[in-house]
Amino acid sequence: MDHQSEPWVQRLRDGVVPPLWPFVAGALGLFAVAVAVLVVEARFVDQASLTGRGSVAVLLPLLGAVGCVVAPISAWRDGRRDRRALRHAHGHGRGRPAFHLPVSARGTIAGQDLPDPRIALVTVDRSGLLGWSPVSPDPVVTIPWTHVARIDLATKDHRGRREDYGLWLTLTDGGTFVLEPRSALGRPFSATQPRLGVLRDVLRALRPGSGPGSRPGSGSGSAGRRGAPR
Repeated sequence: MDHQSEPWVQRLRDGVVPPLWPFVAGALGLFAVAVAVLVVEARFVDQASLTGRGSVAVLLPLLGAVGCVVAPISAWRDGRRDRRALRHAHGHGRGRPAFHLPVSARGTIAGQDLPDPRIALVTVDRSGLLGWSPVSPDPVVTIPWTHVARIDLATKDHRGRREDYGLWLTLTDGGTFVLEPRSALGRPFSATQPRLGVLRDVLRALRPGSGPGSRPGSGSGSAGRRGAPR
């Protein structure tokens, strides 16, 4: 199956922020379920206390209810931020980007010494990658394709195993640049591991003269770093 033709990828190609209402409706539904569970647990709190599950039985649905309130607010905030960054990217006179990659503001490897403001969006065109902030009309970060040697998955140790968490760009000067993509424009959640692989392949395909993609790295020599390429 060609995952690069899936709707979520096409939305990133087009720079489309998904509507917020389905996300809010889902959060409200989960909130109602969490509140219902709290009501039921409150009726049987004495019995739960006898079994030693009282605090856990109340805490879990309570945290779920709080999360259902916080998540839509975060999505609304990120939607506004991403739309501002999109306006800057589309109004800069460089033409329509080929791809729009929403990224986490914290998603850079330690020591990269990036300038403020932090980027929320990376656009990809024939010249390279541009990092955009919602508060700056000009790109905050510019990485020409001529400076990119490889595009791999960034990995880290998590609970005793390696897992992918971002995109690792190896630069021709020996430097690195790591991005932590979000799941969609206007969404606060990190991209899942399967989607990271698709995003890596999309960027490789957009790189001029790259052919079918760069050769995956072995990750050797990564001790002491926050992640390693794969």
